[in-house]
Amino acid sequence: MGKGNEADFLLYSLSELRPGEAKRRFRKSIFEDYPKKGFLGQCVCAYCGEWNEKLTIDHIIPKSKGGPHFAKWNNAPACLSCNAAKGSLPVFEWWRPQKFWTMEREQALLSWVHSNSFVSAHSAIGSWEEWMEQQQRVLPVHEHPSLAISWPPSLACLNKGDCSAF
Repeated sequence: MGKGNEADFLLYSLSELRPGEAKRRFRKSIFEDYPKKGFLGQCVCAYCGEWNEKLTIDHIIPKSKGGPHFAKWNNAPACLSCNAAKGSLPVFEWWRPQKFWTMEREQALLSWVHSNSFVSAHSAIGSWEEWMEQQQRVLPVHEHPSLAISWPPSLACLNKGDCSAF
């Protein structure tokens, strides 16, 4: 079932007895664990970096494109305006043209996805770059050579927007 913070795991491991409480705890863990924080230590939007008291949770790979709902790696904190603007678009197709996009926030998002994904949970390798090198795999995220990043093959659909293989 993956890491011990997914809603189903919390429910079935009896960490929480009611489904509603398991879901609330799962959502709270996303806001608490996301690495980018504001100057007071509060959670900020993964995309624009702004703090808002009514942050939402965005599905990095939209559910309509086959993204899992209760997989921590597929959920990131987002302000309402970023979440609504992204809609069901592939994350990088929507995000990179935005004025607020930065490589630092993109690396934080990719790190979040990796640290909560299968590769991280089931590998002794510390970073996904090392894992990709060991597997001899490189997947360019963008056509521009300076922006090419390698990442786990399970995340290739983030850029394409077609995650029906999940």
